[in-house]
Amino acid sequence: MSTYRHICFLLLLAAFAATSCVYDFRPQVDGEGGYLIVEGDIVVGDSFDILTSWSSSLVDTTQGDERWQILNTNKMHIEASDGTRYENQFSSGFWSPGGGSPRGHFDLREADPSLQYRLVLENVRGTYVSSWASPMSPGQIDSLSYRISEDRTTMSILVAAHADDTSESYYRWSVEETWEYHADVHAYYKYIEEGGVGQILPMPESESLYYCWTGSRRPEIMTGSTQGLVENRLADHLLYTMTNRDVRLSILYRADVRQMRIPEEAYRYWQVMERNSSDIGGLFSPEPSELRGNVVCVERPEELVLGYVGVMSVATRRLHIKNYEARFYRTPSPILPAPDTLGTDVEWYKAFRSGYLPGDAVFTENGDLIGYEWWPRRCVDCLSKGGTKNRPADWPNNDY
Repeated sequence: MSTYRHICFLLLLAAFAATSCVYDFRPQVDGEGGYLIVEGDIVVGDSFDILTSWSSSLVDTTQGDERWQILNTNKMHIEASDGTRYENQFSSGFWSPGGGSPRGHFDLREADPSLQYRLVLENVRGTYVSSWASPMSPGQIDSLSYRISEDRTTMSILVAAHADDTSESYYRWSVEETWEYHADVHAYYKYIEEGGVGQILPMPESESLYYCWTGSRRPEIMTGSTQGLVENRLADHLLYTMTNRDVRLSILYRADVRQMRIPEEAYRYWQVMERNSSDIGGLFSPEPSELRGNVVCVERPEELVLGYVGVMSVATRRLHIKNYEARFYRTPSPILPAPDTLGTDVEWYKAFRSGYLPGDAVFTENGDLIGYEWWPRRCVDCLSKGGTKNRPADWPNNDY
Protein backbone atom coordinates (compact mmCIF):
# COMPACT_ATOMS: atom_id res chain seq x y z
CA MET A 1 0.00 0.00 0.00
CA SER A 2 1.40 3.39 -0.96
CA THR A 3 2.33 6.17 1.43
CA TYR A 4 -0.54 8.35 0.36
CA ARG A 5 -3.17 5.65 0.67
CA HIS A 6 -2.08 5.09 4.25
CA ILE A 7 -2.17 8.81 4.91
CA CYS A 8 -5.64 9.16 3.45
CA PHE A 9 -7.01 6.39 5.62
CA LEU A 10 -5.51 7.95 8.71
CA LEU A 11 -6.85 11.38 7.88
CA LEU A 12 -10.26 9.81 7.60
CA LEU A 13 -9.87 8.55 11.14
CA ALA A 14 -8.76 11.98 12.26
CA ALA A 15 -11.86 13.54 10.79
CA PHE A 16 -13.99 11.42 13.10
CA ALA A 17 -12.80 13.29 16.20
CA ALA A 18 -15.50 15.46 17.70
CA THR A 19 -15.26 18.97 18.95
CA SER A 20 -16.95 17.86 22.14
CA CYS A 21 -15.18 14.49 22.50
CA VAL A 22 -11.41 14.26 22.36
CA TYR A 23 -9.91 11.03 21.08
CA ASP A 24 -6.35 9.85 21.35
CA PHE A 25 -5.12 9.76 17.76
CA ARG A 26 -1.51 8.71 17.13
CA PRO A 27 -1.51 6.58 13.98
CA GLN A 28 1.41 5.18 12.06
CA VAL A 29 1.87 5.66 8.35
CA ASP A 30 4.47 4.71 5.78
CA GLY A 31 6.88 7.41 4.72
CA GLU A 32 10.07 9.16 5.72
CA GLY A 33 8.59 11.42 8.35
CA GLY A 34 5.62 12.23 10.49
CA TYR A 35 2.82 14.64 9.71
CA LEU A 36 1.00 17.26 11.73
CA ILE A 37 -2.77 16.67 11.87
CA VAL A 38 -5.16 19.55 12.55
CA GLU A 39 -8.81 18.72 13.24
CA GLY A 40 -11.84 20.93 13.68
CA ASP A 41 -13.65 23.94 12.22
CA ILE A 42 -13.95 27.61 13.09
CA VAL A 43 -17.61 28.05 13.96
CA VAL A 44 -18.71 31.69 14.00
CA GLY A 45 -21.55 32.11 16.46
CA ASP A 46 -20.57 29.16 18.67
CA SER A 47 -17.76 27.69 20.77
CA PHE A 48 -15.62 24.87 19.38
CA ASP A 49 -12.42 22.87 19.73
CA ILE A 50 -9.40 22.53 17.45
CA LEU A 51 -7.27 19.43 17.98
CA THR A 52 -3.74 18.63 16.88
CA SER A 53 -1.96 15.30 16.76
CA TRP A 54 0.92 13.60 15.02
CA SER A 55 0.85 10.75 12.50
CA SER A 56 4.07 8.89 13.17
CA SER A 57 5.69 6.97 10.35
CA LEU A 58 6.86 3.38 10.40
CA VAL A 59 10.27 4.82 9.49
CA ASP A 60 9.73 8.17 11.16
CA THR A 61 13.01 9.77 12.21
CA THR A 62 11.15 12.11 14.57
CA GLN A 63 11.91 10.88 18.06
CA GLY A 64 9.35 10.73 20.83
CA ASP A 65 10.83 13.71 22.67
CA GLU A 66 10.80 15.75 19.48
CA ARG A 67 7.18 14.86 18.78
CA TRP A 68 6.38 15.85 22.36
CA GLN A 69 8.06 19.22 21.81
CA ILE A 70 6.22 19.78 18.54
CA LEU A 71 2.81 19.11 20.02
CA ASN A 72 3.33 20.47 23.51
CA THR A 73 4.60 23.80 22.15
CA ASN A 74 1.54 24.23 19.93
CA LYS A 75 0.07 27.67 20.51
CA MET A 76 -3.18 28.47 18.73
CA HIS A 77 -5.36 31.48 18.18
CA ILE A 78 -8.09 32.52 15.79
CA GLU A 79 -7.47 35.65 13.77
CA ALA A 80 -10.15 37.86 12.23
CA SER A 81 -9.59 40.04 9.17
CA ASP A 82 -10.07 43.20 11.24
CA GLY A 83 -7.19 42.20 13.51
CA THR A 84 -9.29 40.79 16.34
CA ARG A 85 -7.60 37.85 17.99
CA TYR A 86 -9.41 35.04 19.83
CA GLU A 87 -7.16 33.28 22.31
CA ASN A 88 -7.14 29.63 23.24
CA GLN A 89 -9.15 29.22 26.43
CA PHE A 90 -7.08 26.20 27.39
CA SER A 91 -3.92 27.46 29.07
CA SER A 92 -1.77 24.56 27.90
CA GLY A 93 -1.76 21.43 25.80
CA PHE A 94 -2.78 18.03 27.11
CA TRP A 95 -0.27 15.93 25.26
CA SER A 96 2.54 13.82 26.59
CA PRO A 97 4.03 10.52 25.44
CA GLY A 98 1.27 8.01 26.17
CA GLY A 99 -1.26 10.78 26.79
CA GLY A 100 -3.94 12.54 24.77
CA SER A 101 -3.74 15.19 22.09
CA PRO A 102 -3.53 18.94 22.74
CA ARG A 103 -6.44 21.09 21.75
CA GLY A 104 -7.62 24.64 21.61
CA HIS A 105 -11.02 25.81 22.79
CA PHE A 106 -12.41 29.03 21.35
CA ASP A 107 -15.55 31.07 21.87
CA LEU A 108 -16.77 32.97 18.81
CA ARG A 109 -20.38 33.38 19.87
CA GLU A 110 -20.06 37.17 19.61
CA ALA A 111 -17.88 37.19 16.48
CA ASP A 112 -18.82 39.30 13.44
CA PRO A 113 -20.07 36.99 10.66
CA SER A 114 -19.16 39.56 8.00
CA LEU A 115 -15.42 39.14 8.63
CA GLN A 116 -12.95 36.51 7.47
CA TYR A 117 -11.21 34.15 9.90
CA ARG A 118 -8.30 31.75 10.03
CA LEU A 119 -6.47 29.50 12.49
CA VAL A 120 -2.88 30.34 13.42
CA LEU A 121 -0.83 27.59 15.04
CA GLU A 122 2.78 27.97 16.15
CA ASN A 123 5.22 25.36 17.43
CA VAL A 124 8.94 24.62 17.33
CA ARG A 125 8.70 23.62 13.68
CA GLY A 126 7.19 26.90 12.53
CA THR A 127 3.89 28.67 11.92
CA TYR A 128 0.88 26.98 10.35
CA VAL A 129 -2.14 28.88 9.06
CA SER A 130 -5.47 27.89 7.55
CA SER A 131 -6.83 29.83 4.58
CA TRP A 132 -8.88 32.97 5.16
CA ALA A 133 -12.62 32.47 4.77
CA SER A 134 -15.94 34.02 5.70
CA PRO A 135 -18.67 31.89 7.28
CA MET A 136 -21.33 30.82 4.83
CA SER A 137 -25.00 30.74 5.68
CA PRO A 138 -25.72 27.14 6.73
CA GLY A 139 -29.00 26.97 4.87
CA GLN A 140 -32.05 25.52 6.55
CA ILE A 141 -32.79 22.02 7.78
CA ASP A 142 -36.35 21.48 6.60
CA SER A 143 -36.82 18.10 8.24
CA LEU A 144 -35.16 15.05 9.78
CA SER A 145 -36.79 11.67 9.35
CA TYR A 146 -36.15 7.95 9.28
CA ARG A 147 -37.09 5.23 6.85
CA ILE A 148 -37.16 1.52 7.64
CA SER A 149 -36.23 -0.95 4.92
CA GLU A 150 -38.84 -3.39 3.62
CA ASP A 151 -37.17 -6.31 5.40
CA ARG A 152 -36.99 -4.19 8.59
CA THR A 153 -33.28 -4.82 9.10
CA THR A 154 -31.97 -1.30 8.50
CA MET A 155 -33.09 2.23 9.29
CA SER A 156 -31.98 5.21 7.20
CA ILE A 157 -31.67 8.65 8.80
CA LEU A 158 -32.61 11.32 6.25
CA VAL A 159 -32.31 15.10 6.01
CA ALA A 160 -34.14 17.62 3.83
CA ALA A 161 -32.43 21.00 3.41
CA HIS A 162 -32.38 24.09 1.26
CA ALA A 163 -30.67 27.46 0.91
CA ASP A 164 -32.41 30.69 0.00
CA ASP A 165 -29.96 31.73 -2.70
CA THR A 166 -30.06 30.17 -6.14
CA SER A 167 -26.46 29.01 -6.36
CA GLU A 168 -25.69 25.33 -5.84
CA SER A 169 -24.92 24.32 -2.28
CA TYR A 170 -22.38 21.98 -0.74
CA TYR A 171 -23.11 20.62 2.73
CA ARG A 172 -21.41 18.78 5.54
CA TRP A 173 -23.25 17.39 8.57
CA SER A 174 -22.19 16.13 11.96
CA VAL A 175 -24.40 14.26 14.41
CA GLU A 176 -24.25 14.01 18.19
CA GLU A 177 -26.17 11.00 19.47
CA THR A 178 -27.75 10.44 22.88
CA TRP A 179 -29.70 7.35 23.84
CA GLU A 180 -31.34 5.72 26.80
CA TYR A 181 -30.72 2.07 27.53
CA HIS A 182 -31.72 -0.32 30.29
CA ALA A 183 -30.05 -3.02 32.33
CA ASP A 184 -30.93 -6.64 31.53
CA VAL A 185 -32.64 -7.10 34.90
CA HIS A 186 -34.62 -4.53 36.89
CA ALA A 187 -33.34 -4.48 40.49
CA TYR A 188 -36.05 -3.57 42.98
CA TYR A 189 -33.82 -3.90 46.04
CA LYS A 190 -30.42 -2.70 47.14
CA TYR A 191 -27.86 -4.04 49.59
CA ILE A 192 -26.49 -1.72 52.28
CA GLU A 193 -23.41 -2.69 54.25
CA GLU A 194 -22.26 -0.98 57.42
CA GLY A 195 -19.44 -2.38 59.51
CA GLY A 196 -19.68 -5.84 58.03
CA VAL A 197 -23.41 -6.04 58.70
CA GLY A 198 -25.68 -5.78 55.71
CA GLN A 199 -29.35 -5.44 54.99
CA ILE A 200 -31.55 -5.39 51.91
CA LEU A 201 -33.86 -2.44 51.38
CA PRO A 202 -36.30 -1.43 48.65
CA MET A 203 -34.56 0.44 45.81
CA PRO A 204 -35.82 4.06 45.53
CA GLU A 205 -36.70 5.04 41.98
CA SER A 206 -34.18 7.88 42.22
CA GLU A 207 -31.39 5.33 42.78
CA SER A 208 -32.53 2.81 40.19
CA LEU A 209 -29.73 1.04 38.33
CA TYR A 210 -32.07 0.16 35.48
CA TYR A 211 -32.08 3.42 33.46
CA CYS A 212 -28.92 4.87 31.91
CA TRP A 213 -27.96 7.38 29.25
CA THR A 214 -24.90 7.74 27.09
CA GLY A 215 -23.84 9.36 23.83
CA SER A 216 -21.28 9.67 21.08
CA ARG A 217 -20.60 11.39 17.80
CA ARG A 218 -21.33 9.63 14.53
CA PRO A 219 -18.04 8.68 12.85
CA GLU A 220 -19.23 8.99 9.25
CA ILE A 221 -18.17 11.79 6.94
CA MET A 222 -21.53 13.13 5.79
CA THR A 223 -21.62 15.40 2.75
CA GLY A 224 -24.13 16.37 0.10
CA SER A 225 -24.54 18.71 -2.84
CA THR A 226 -27.32 20.25 -4.93
CA GLN A 227 -25.01 20.38 -7.94
CA GLY A 228 -26.94 19.41 -11.04
CA LEU A 229 -30.34 19.63 -9.35
CA VAL A 230 -33.15 21.81 -10.68
CA GLU A 231 -33.65 23.45 -7.26
CA ASN A 232 -31.14 24.38 -4.59
CA ARG A 233 -32.77 21.82 -2.33
CA LEU A 234 -32.10 18.35 -0.97
CA ALA A 235 -34.98 15.99 -0.24
CA ASP A 236 -34.53 12.88 1.92
CA HIS A 237 -30.75 12.91 1.66
CA LEU A 238 -29.20 9.90 3.40
CA LEU A 239 -27.02 10.75 6.38
CA TYR A 240 -26.37 7.28 7.85
CA THR A 241 -27.96 3.91 8.53
CA MET A 242 -28.53 1.79 11.64
CA THR A 243 -29.46 -1.86 12.10
CA ASN A 244 -32.32 -3.38 14.06
CA ARG A 245 -29.82 -4.85 16.53
CA ASP A 246 -28.34 -1.46 17.44
CA VAL A 247 -28.93 -0.95 21.16
CA ARG A 248 -29.04 2.81 20.60
CA LEU A 249 -32.51 2.28 19.18
CA SER A 250 -33.72 0.01 21.97
CA ILE A 251 -35.61 2.65 24.00
CA LEU A 252 -35.25 6.28 22.94
CA TYR A 253 -32.65 7.66 20.54
CA ARG A 254 -31.86 11.32 19.90
CA ALA A 255 -29.83 12.75 17.03
CA ASP A 256 -28.69 16.37 17.18
CA VAL A 257 -27.77 17.27 13.62
CA ARG A 258 -25.48 20.18 12.77
CA GLN A 259 -25.56 21.41 9.19
CA MET A 260 -22.85 23.50 7.55
CA ARG A 261 -22.59 24.85 4.03
CA ILE A 262 -19.03 24.62 2.80
CA PRO A 263 -17.09 25.82 -0.26
CA GLU A 264 -16.80 23.51 -3.24
CA GLU A 265 -13.08 23.09 -2.48
CA ALA A 266 -13.87 21.76 0.99
CA TYR A 267 -16.61 19.53 -0.40
CA ARG A 268 -14.18 17.95 -2.88
CA TYR A 269 -11.70 17.38 -0.08
CA TRP A 270 -14.23 15.62 2.14
CA GLN A 271 -15.47 13.62 -0.84
CA VAL A 272 -11.98 12.19 -1.19
CA MET A 273 -11.97 11.22 2.47
CA GLU A 274 -15.47 9.76 2.25
CA ARG A 275 -14.64 7.79 -0.87
CA ASN A 276 -11.57 6.25 0.69
CA SER A 277 -13.50 5.08 3.72
CA SER A 278 -14.82 2.30 1.49
CA ASP A 279 -11.95 2.08 -0.99
CA ILE A 280 -8.76 2.00 1.05
CA GLY A 281 -5.82 1.31 -1.20
CA GLY A 282 -7.91 0.92 -4.34
CA LEU A 283 -6.93 1.69 -7.89
CA PHE A 284 -8.32 5.20 -7.64
CA SER A 285 -6.72 6.23 -4.36
CA PRO A 286 -6.08 9.98 -4.18
CA GLU A 287 -3.12 11.83 -5.54
CA PRO A 288 -1.00 13.87 -3.08
CA SER A 289 -2.64 17.09 -4.26
CA GLU A 290 -6.04 15.70 -3.26
CA LEU A 291 -4.84 14.98 0.25
CA ARG A 292 -3.81 18.54 0.97
CA GLY A 293 -6.25 20.49 3.04
CA ASN A 294 -6.13 24.21 3.67
CA VAL A 295 -3.52 24.31 6.45
CA VAL A 296 -0.07 25.43 5.30
CA CYS A 297 3.30 25.77 6.98
CA VAL A 298 4.46 29.34 6.35
CA GLU A 299 8.16 28.47 6.37
CA ARG A 300 7.81 25.27 4.33
CA PRO A 301 4.73 25.44 2.08
CA GLU A 302 5.62 22.07 0.56
CA GLU A 303 5.20 20.30 3.92
CA LEU A 304 2.18 17.99 3.97
CA VAL A 305 -0.24 18.94 6.76
CA LEU A 306 -3.31 16.78 7.22
CA GLY A 307 -6.66 18.43 7.87
CA TYR A 308 -9.15 21.01 6.62
CA VAL A 309 -10.17 23.84 8.95
CA GLY A 310 -13.35 25.38 7.61
CA VAL A 311 -15.01 28.65 8.60
CA MET A 312 -18.73 28.26 8.99
CA SER A 313 -21.96 28.95 10.80
CA VAL A 314 -24.25 26.13 11.84
CA ALA A 315 -27.93 25.21 11.62
CA THR A 316 -29.20 22.59 14.06
CA ARG A 317 -32.18 20.29 14.32
CA ARG A 318 -33.12 17.36 16.56
CA LEU A 319 -34.67 13.99 15.81
CA HIS A 320 -36.18 11.62 18.40
CA ILE A 321 -36.86 7.97 17.62
CA LYS A 322 -39.00 6.11 20.17
CA ASN A 323 -38.87 2.37 19.78
CA TYR A 324 -42.45 1.90 20.98
CA GLU A 325 -43.49 3.89 17.90
CA ALA A 326 -40.95 2.64 15.37
CA ARG A 327 -41.10 -0.99 16.60
CA PHE A 328 -37.81 -1.51 14.83
CA TYR A 329 -35.33 -2.75 17.42
CA ARG A 330 -34.96 -6.51 17.75
CA THR A 331 -33.60 -7.52 21.14
CA PRO A 332 -30.85 -10.12 20.92
CA SER A 333 -31.57 -13.00 23.28
CA PRO A 334 -29.34 -12.16 26.24
CA ILE A 335 -27.38 -15.02 27.71
CA LEU A 336 -28.03 -14.45 31.39
CA PRO A 337 -26.86 -16.67 34.21
CA ALA A 338 -29.45 -18.21 36.52
CA PRO A 339 -29.71 -16.03 39.64
CA ASP A 340 -28.94 -17.39 43.08
CA THR A 341 -31.73 -17.12 45.64
CA LEU A 342 -30.08 -16.21 48.96
CA GLY A 343 -31.88 -15.85 52.26
CA THR A 344 -29.34 -15.05 54.97
CA ASP A 345 -27.24 -11.98 55.69
CA VAL A 346 -24.06 -14.08 55.59
CA GLU A 347 -24.89 -15.23 52.06
CA TRP A 348 -25.74 -11.68 51.06
CA TYR A 349 -22.43 -10.37 52.34
CA LYS A 350 -20.42 -13.01 50.46
CA ALA A 351 -22.39 -12.43 47.27
CA PHE A 352 -21.94 -8.65 47.49
CA ARG A 353 -18.22 -9.03 48.03
CA SER A 354 -18.09 -11.29 44.98
CA GLY A 355 -19.61 -8.64 42.69
CA TYR A 356 -23.29 -9.61 42.87
CA LEU A 357 -26.32 -7.41 43.54
CA PRO A 358 -29.88 -8.22 44.60
CA GLY A 359 -32.70 -8.08 42.05
CA ASP A 360 -36.20 -9.08 43.10
CA ALA A 361 -37.65 -10.82 46.14
CA VAL A 362 -38.64 -14.51 46.01
CA PHE A 363 -41.73 -15.76 47.87
CA THR A 364 -43.40 -19.10 48.52
CA GLU A 365 -46.87 -19.81 47.14
CA ASN A 366 -48.19 -18.74 50.53
CA GLY A 367 -46.47 -15.37 50.29
CA ASP A 368 -43.63 -16.11 52.72
CA LEU A 369 -40.30 -14.50 51.84
CA ILE A 370 -37.66 -17.06 50.82
CA GLY A 371 -34.89 -14.64 49.93
CA TYR A 372 -33.69 -12.46 47.08
CA GLU A 373 -32.38 -13.13 43.61
CA TRP A 374 -28.71 -12.20 43.31
CA TRP A 375 -27.26 -11.38 39.89
CA PRO A 376 -23.81 -10.47 38.58
CA ARG A 377 -23.51 -6.69 38.65
CA ARG A 378 -23.38 -6.50 34.83
CA CYS A 379 -26.94 -7.83 34.68
CA VAL A 380 -28.59 -5.32 37.02
CA ASP A 381 -26.35 -2.23 36.92
CA CYS A 382 -26.62 -0.26 33.69
CA LEU A 383 -23.54 1.75 34.70
CA SER A 384 -21.43 -1.33 34.04
CA LYS A 385 -22.13 -0.83 30.32
CA GLY A 386 -20.43 2.54 30.22
CA GLY A 387 -23.32 4.99 30.58
CA THR A 388 -24.28 7.39 33.34
CA LYS A 389 -27.29 8.15 35.52
CA ASN A 390 -27.26 11.73 34.26
CA ARG A 391 -30.61 12.00 32.55
CA PRO A 392 -30.46 14.91 30.07
CA ALA A 393 -32.46 17.84 31.42
CA ASP A 394 -34.59 18.04 28.29
CA TRP A 395 -35.10 14.30 27.90
CA PRO A 396 -38.73 13.36 27.09
CA ASN A 397 -40.90 11.94 29.85
CA ASN A 398 -41.02 8.18 30.31
CA ASP A 399 -44.08 7.68 28.13
CA TYR A 400 -42.32 5.09 26.05
